[in-house]
Amino acid sequence: LHTDGTYLTEITDWLLMCKLQETNVVGGETYILHLDDWEHLNELSKDSIGRQNFTWGSPKSKNVDNKVDHPVFFDDNEGRSQISYIDQFPEPKNMQQGNFLQRLSDSLEESKNQIIANISVGSMLIANNYFWLHGRKPFKENKNLNRELLRIRGSFFR
Repeated sequence: LHTDGTYLTEITDWLLMCKLQETNVVGGETYILHLDDWEHLNELSKDSIGRQNFTWGSPKSKNVDNKVDHPVFFDDNEGRSQISYIDQFPEPKNMQQGNFLQRLSDSLEESKNQIIANISVGSMLIANNYFWLHGRKPFKENKNLNRELLRIRGSFFR
């Protein structure tokens, strides 16, 4: 489970995903989790390590060369915890940050409150990117699998 845009300098407070095409697909279901439904929100969002700046990079395939620094957790204007996180791109500065990221990843993946979002071809999912995490279950291997998604992210508010 992750949010989009963790390695970008742009604000990414919303996400739109639309499934354009899908053939020969078994598995790959989208699953989502709202922060308010996550069992470990209070414990991990209040941990001072999660409020430290982490360095976030990205692979060459993303065509983004810069690195950004920001915490995993931060608060909105009303004091509600928000999250910006993906397990693939953090560069922990020390063992404490590394251990925190492992605890975070494990607790998100093990959450009993994940929702399977069956997004059929032509359907879309629109979500607040700082309150909803999303992910994908593994596909059953098939060399003829074809799946195309349109993903748009951006900012509603400045």
